[in-house]
Amino acid sequence: MRHNYLVSRAADFWVLGGASLFVYALMSVAGGFRNWYGVSNHLGNLAVTMATMSLIVNYPHFLASYRLAYGRGRDFLARHWLQTLLIPALLIGFLAYAYSLATEPSSQKHCEQMLGLGINFMFFTVGWHYSKQAFGCVMVYAAYRQYPLDRVQREMVRWSLLSVWWYNFAHGGLNREGVFWSLHYATWLLPDWFYLLSFSTFLCLAGAVLYIVVYRNWRRGHRPHPTIWVPYVAMLVWFAPCFRQPELFFYVVPFFHSLQYLAFVYRVEGSRPMTNARATGLVLGLCLTGWLAFEVVPGNLDQSCNAMGTLGFSFCLIAFNLFINIHHYFLDNVLWRVRDDPEVRGALFN
Repeated sequence: MRHNYLVSRAADFWVLGGASLFVYALMSVAGGFRNWYGVSNHLGNLAVTMATMSLIVNYPHFLASYRLAYGRGRDFLARHWLQTLLIPALLIGFLAYAYSLATEPSSQKHCEQMLGLGINFMFFTVGWHYSKQAFGCVMVYAAYRQYPLDRVQREMVRWSLLSVWWYNFAHGGLNREGVFWSLHYATWLLPDWFYLLSFSTFLCLAGAVLYIVVYRNWRRGHRPHPTIWVPYVAMLVWFAPCFRQPELFFYVVPFFHSLQYLAFVYRVEGSRPMTNARATGLVLGLCLTGWLAFEVVPGNLDQSCNAMGTLGFSFCLIAFNLFINIHHYFLDNVLWRVRDDPEVRGALFN
């Protein structure tokens, strides 16, 4: 039987962006009173809570993409060999070479520069990944609610979300240096004209979506269902620098992005025959492997080689984060192609 929702009609609004907007409003208001009534402590507690919740939300969402990709069989791997085989091989080679440089004191600076290049690339591709996911949420729910979008309107929404990515990245490039797991690295300094261009493009495309997509459909009698547009609004509010990005931004956004992603995983996994015991095992397995991959294994490797003492930064924590994040972005680029993939299309729309 076809269900026009991912989790439930009530839950989808909150999972796809409503909860993140509520937290955004809460943090923005509370941030203005951070020195009153211990508000700063509460915001700090929120960061700790979100970091703890990574164990059951953020980490599993990464590992779920591996299950969805490498559990599809040889045909899927061969068809998407670039994302499933070549990209991970290149990343392993890149990180192995960086480690070989780190072991020689004379070349450690080159290792830091290589890792900085990888970190910049990760932050560049994360905006691409988040934008594409938000676009997919809008398109899927528009289909669920039978909200008409012609080709021009769909492309308008797509490019508007991509412009948020460019705008956000250009804004981050205004800072000369960043820090990631104690590694200080140089950012990709971007010219001022690129920032102004990206900001202008963002404003123009957001206005075009409001007029060409929302307003014109309204005039034709098609009301914009809140769940269709909440992923779009959440992406703009959290990522566009013209909106006030709350303190502890980097703790909160990955959590809600992962929560949004897991709604689709829930729908796909729910379309497959599965006992309650197997479903419980799957959830626990994703949490455990995510914890091992992001914390236990790299953390212990760094301790065994005294990375902080010899290098001044956590090499393995950086390397594991770079590999899993970047590879995840490329895997997801082929995992959710509804038009080209009958299995995904059947899971989401049957």
